[in-house]
Amino acid sequence: MSNTNDDTAPPDHAPKNRPQGDYPIGYCKPPAAHQFKPGNKANPKGRKRGARNRTIVIHDLLLELVTVREGGEIRQMSALEAVLKKTLSKALAGDNKAAVTILGIAQKEGILTPAQEQFAENLSETDLAIMEDVRRRLGPGASERPPVPPVQPSDA
Repeated sequence: MSNTNDDTAPPDHAPKNRPQGDYPIGYCKPPAAHQFKPGNKANPKGRKRGARNRTIVIHDLLLELVTVREGGEIRQMSALEAVLKKTLSKALAGDNKAAVTILGIAQKEGILTPAQEQFAENLSETDLAIMEDVRRRLGPGASERPPVPPVQPSDA
């Protein structure tokens, strides 16, 4: 039961990706001496198949459905929506930090129109300082109009 083909050595095949002889060296064509040798794994402990990066994990967590009780009814909504509703309820209850956060989000999303932003003219110097701090933290694109200068009381 011996096969006569078993005692012959397999033909010497060059790998498909290996260049034969001289070839142009350039972009995506390294010299043959610097290419991976057969059997070499460049990054054996690299990223596993199915691993997710940070952006995908954050996206999935923020859009994950959570069960929330609103009044007497139980509802499902995304975690991001639940956080925004909670922050808004704190702002309405008098939490200044939550109010500034909600206003900053609304301004960044372009929800506040210039007519709605005119309320800043009636704010105290402390409130104006808080709003300016939020604009500074959110970056240069947070506000289309320049900051409102504090109102100086006239002594005349």
